[in-house]
Amino acid sequence: MSSLVFNKTTKKLTWGAEHYNAITGGFGLGPLPDGSYEVKTRNVVTGSHLASGFENTLTGNKWFIPIIPNFAETRDGFGIHPDGNVPGTKGCIGLQASDAGSFWRRWMNTTLSSRPTQVTVKS
Repeated sequence: MSSLVFNKTTKKLTWGAEHYNAITGGFGLGPLPDGSYEVKTRNVVTGSHLASGFENTLTGNKWFIPIIPNFAETRDGFGIHPDGNVPGTKGCIGLQASDAGSFWRRWMNTTLSSRPTQVTVKS
């Protein structure tokens, strides 16, 4: 199984040798806390019913991959998604438009059993 690493300082989400530009925070209670998260590969949400903040502005695709902290945290609702409309998130990992498309293509072209099940967030 592969895993993801999100570096808040460099604003990069890394999957193997690939790096994707991403952001966290700016709204709500701020950025995603550092730590390890489970990627809920079987609970991905897609479709036009999602808010504009989950839309890739280049492709029009809307998607949300839930992530759950592996540590005590009072906040919830974290995930990985395109950073649509106004730049920034309420604590999720928001992929920038051009990289959101390439990340999503890789996600969809990776078998369910081979998709990343963990993401480590660090400053």
